[in-house]
Amino acid sequence: MEPRKGFFEALFDFSFSEFITTRLIRLLYVVALVVLGLVTIVSIFTGFVEGLGTGLLRLILSPIFFVLGAIVARIYLELVIVIFRIAEHMKRLVALTEARGEAPSPPEPPL
Repeated sequence: MEPRKGFFEALFDFSFSEFITTRLIRLLYVVALVVLGLVTIVSIFTGFVEGLGTGLLRLILSPIFFVLGAIVARIYLELVIVIFRIAEHMKRLVALTEARGEAPSPPEPPL
């Protein structure tokens, strides 16, 4: 197995043999949570600027939307990471198969 490239070396690898998404996924999740938190705070404050009733409603609903947004962001990023991990595992399976000298058999034609 070949050694893992550095971040900037992988970033400017025009053959796309190394994925950087798996390294950035945690940072993307933190950014999503920070943005969701800022939107929640701004929503609550603007609600109180519009009126007491609107402010109280947003005070109750904004945390719920924050949690729902965090769940959606997490699910989306997990799906992205699963796709990249499948690709990495397939790459290793192909390398193992080639190392054994076994060629994959072609698929059977449909009847």
